[in-house]
Order: sequence, then structure tokens, then C-alpha cells
Amino acid sequence: MKLVSPEGHAQPLSVGASARPRTLEGLRVGLLDNAKAPVDKMMAHIETKLKAKYPGIETYTASKVAASRPAEASMLKSLRDNCDVVINALGD
Repeated sequence: MKLVSPEGHAQPLSVGASARPRTLEGLRVGLLDNAKAPVDKMMAHIETKLKAKYPGIETYTASKVAASRPAEASMLKSLRDNCDVVINALGD
């Protein structure tokens, strides 16, 4: 019989931050709502402010089905395909 420890060994994950753009001018900005209140109102406000500051900016909105569930793979792919940067909001 072989005894095995359930503790395992954590593997450190090394992920660097993405470079931030100097400006949002000319970029496609994604707005990801995590489905908690009042994120929908906050995202609408952010979108209004972005469009006022950067005329002609394109925005792409997406909303998760439920805050407790991860974003669906198809939604993440759509954000990758349609956005240069994404703002993800969390609310309570």
C-alpha cells in the first residue's frame, strides 16, 4: 500500500501585467458587467464619460449571467475579438 498526501505542492504562477495604453483614443473598449447591482448603472456612466472624453470611441458591452459563475468562454472570445482593452467591474 502506498500513502499519498492530499496536500499537494503549490506551483507559483508567474503572470505579468499587460502593458497599459497611453490613451484610449482610437481603441475599442470592452465593458464587462459581473451581474451584481449596481454595476449596470456604473458601466453606463463609465461609457458616457468615455464617449465624452474620447469622441468616436467604440465600446462593446458584455454581461455575465450570474456573478457567482465564471464568464463563458464564448463571451471571453468575443471580448478578445472585439476589444483592445476591457474594463471589468465588480459591485455590491
